[in-house]
Amino acid sequence: MIKKHMMVVAVFALMFSMIPMSTFAAPPNDKAGQAFDNRIIKQIDVDNVYDHVYHLSENIGPRVAGTDAELETVDYLVEEFESYGYDNVEIQPFDQLGFTSYNVIATKTPNNANQDSGQMLIVGAHHDSVPGSPGANDDASGTGALLELARVMSNAPVDSEIRFIAFGAEERGLVGSRHYASTMTEDEVERTVGMFQLDMIGSADAGDLTMFTVDGEQNTVTDLAASAGARVSQNDIPPFSMLGRSDHVPFYERGIPAALFIHTPLEPWYHTPDDTIENIDIDKLEDVTKIVGAAVYHAARPDTPALERSQVAPQPVDYYYEDPQL
Repeated sequence: MIKKHMMVVAVFALMFSMIPMSTFAAPPNDKAGQAFDNRIIKQIDVDNVYDHVYHLSENIGPRVAGTDAELETVDYLVEEFESYGYDNVEIQPFDQLGFTSYNVIATKTPNNANQDSGQMLIVGAHHDSVPGSPGANDDASGTGALLELARVMSNAPVDSEIRFIAFGAEERGLVGSRHYASTMTEDEVERTVGMFQLDMIGSADAGDLTMFTVDGEQNTVTDLAASAGARVSQNDIPPFSMLGRSDHVPFYERGIPAALFIHTPLEPWYHTPDDTIENIDIDKLEDVTKIVGAAVYHAARPDTPALERSQVAPQPVDYYYEDPQL
């Protein structure tokens, strides 16, 4: 299946329109906003996310870049994306490490070409793990959420392109995401509204959800997610902080608003053989998947370019900076 699907990520000609950040936030319990969110969050089935985490960490196990386990993982990702109706799933190989590793990309295109906003969003997670670790939280959890969001969004009405990308070789120095970002054209960069990176989102013994940006500044992604958290989460609005170390970094370096979604402080079994399914908290999986899903759909839904005139136009929420913890 690897050979069947292997190709370089296609370049899409898009038009870009920038949305003012102030329009991204929404107050808690806003009924109109929640009704729109429900189109996505009511379809999210956390059991699906958990099942993906189980398969990746327990059935496949350690998914080290360049191994047979990575090939098995790539096949699984392709099969899942295609089962959701994506007929444009792409495998992007790269060999900067002296062996071949892979990114896997599923693209959701606007439903009506005549109503294409020209915007693009990227949702990412890394499918590899460190040697000896099943990587249930790091990062089967993010990959499971990525797959579920791709499933839910597959039939959602959007006027913006959404790329769901599972990166290879993150644990070897963000190699897959750096390769992918390097292949983006200037037009693609300019048209990308934001990049959401899901990494380690389900640990029972980790701390609270934090949105990390490379420069420690708010951006479009953190504004969208803070707003979504106010609308759909049972927890506090997530704070933002400053940290690199994950696949949001190469996109930031290309000038794209990007943020990492992760619970901190980290769990004690980070990068150990004990990163197993038994230590996954299903409520955390569901919470982050809903927040990111609502945030992405907020930007991709058909009325986004006219958001200020929309009946669901949101209002700002406050969210704060928190000193980084790991």
